This record gives sequence, C-alpha cells and structure tokens, in this order.
Amino acid sequence: MTVTAQSPAAPTAAPAPTAPADDRPPQFTFRRLTVSASRRLTPHLVRVTFTGDDLRGFVTAAPDQYVKVFFPHGGRSRPDLPPPIEGDTTSWYRTYLAMPDDVRPPMRTYTVRAFRPERRELDIDFVLHPDGGPASTWAAGADAGDEVALMGPHGLYAAPEDSAWQLLVGDESAVPAIAAILEQLPADACARVFIEIGDPADRLDLSCPAADIDVRWIVRNPGAYGDAVLDAVRAADLPAAAPYAWLAGEAELVKFARRHLVRDLGVDKRAITFTGYWRRGRSEEDVGRDGLARAASVQAD
Repeated sequence: MTVTAQSPAAPTAAPAPTAPADDRPPQFTFRRLTVSASRRLTPHLVRVTFTGDDLRGFVTAAPDQYVKVFFPHGGRSRPDLPPPIEGDTTSWYRTYLAMPDDVRPPMRTYTVRAFRPERRELDIDFVLHPDGGPASTWAAGADAGDEVALMGPHGLYAAPEDSAWQLLVGDESAVPAIAAILEQLPADACARVFIEIGDPADRLDLSCPAADIDVRWIVRNPGAYGDAVLDAVRAADLPAAAPYAWLAGEAELVKFARRHLVRDLGVDKRAITFTGYWRRGRSEEDVGRDGLARAASVQAD
C-alpha cells in the first residue's frame, strides 16, 4: 500500500471469464469492475466507487470484509488475470506469482467500505501514500471508466453477542473497516476506538448508533510508527470487563497491541481478532512469497 513508472501503452488483455459457471465459491471468482466515481475524503484518503454486472453474486462476509484488487500493469487499460480458479482454491496465489513479471497485475488487499447490491456498486477507500505504490498511485488518478478486477470477499470480525464491550485499534489502513464495524454496532454496544494517523487533517466523522462510544484519533510521532497509539491504549482508562478486541494495520503495531492485551491486561487470546494489513518495507508480493515458502517448508517436514 507504492509508484511504478507507467511504460508505453501495451496491448490490452482479452476479457477473462468472471461469473462462475460451476460450484466455485463466489469468494474465489475474479470480477471485472469499472470506476463510476471518485472523491477525496481527506488529504490522504480517496473513495473510489466501482460498478459492473460482475457484482452479481457478490456476498457480504463481515463488516471488515476485504478483497484482493488487481490493477492494470505497465500501461494496460485493464488487468490481465490468472486463469479461473479450479479445484484447490488455495493454489491461485502460486498461479498468480507464476505470471510473467511484465504481465502480472499489481495486487493489493483492501476493505470493502460499502456494497449496494441493488445498484451493483461497491466503495473502496484508498490511503494515499507520499512515497507512492501501485495501488496508491492508481487511486490518486482514478477516473470514471478505469478498470480493475477483484476477488473476494473474506471477513474476520466476529464479536460474540455477549461481549461486554469492544476495543478497536488500528492505523489509517484500518479506518474503512473500523468505520464499517462502528456503523453496524447495536445501540446498546460499548466501544473504545484508537486510530493512529500521520496527519490531523485525516480525521473523519465516524457514524455509530451506539451511545457509549469513544473514538480517539492519535497523531503519529515522527519516526516512531505505532508508538503513539500503543501509548494511548496503555494509558487509557478502559472498562473493567473483558472485551472483544479487533486489531488491524501495520504488522508490528498489531503485534505489540495484541501482546499488551494478552500479557498486561489478561485478555483471552480467543477474544482477539488481529491481522497485519501491511508490513513496513515489504510489498504484498514479498509477504505472500514468504508465506508460501513457510507453508512449503512445513509440508516438507
């Protein structure tokens, strides 16, 4: 979640099959979509609305549902896609990585901010990074008619109905999911939210039907990613009852937040949902290759 120079116009790819004609789960279907609108929400957050007939059959997984988004590569007008997934759905990533470097579309994972099935519209909020990146660069210039593809969704949020309260912690990349989670909380819910951002102007008004909610926007300390939000969580006067915790964002931030909850506050590990959306200094492809290598090593043992 960076700028690659666009090469001269390359031939466009032929349309790939999208809607499944068999029993493949809809989460593992490649869907081609077109930009219908784009607007800047904050200096570093842009909302892109997609539409297309391929949204037929798109299912809602969870409030924090995420999709894999494939962007055009090297001057192409639409992304080339791997073959349709057949059989073992876990093998698609190996097939994707095996595509030639000059063809393989940049892929990043993003939260579905909103889905309107009756209009076949889907919103994704993109964080714009000063050092660029394939997704950030694309989103900064997204215009009506531009094409991408996506696969998903999948979701992680799973708060037990009897949770006394909820703790949500993240950075800019977690804002869309946090916003979606807050919108679906019941009126009698209790939530404490801590979000680290780099620019005070990136604060948003987050809607939530719950009355007992406290959202704290923490401005990042220069050169100390994640320290400010972790300090705020440690210093906070939190409810005494055991929470359901949802942690997302940069991998190290998530790791240390979870460690604090488990070791210092005694929160049950089973009551914590956590995911590293990204890792500083590593691309999604780097992290994915590492994961495949670890899986192969385990299988070999």
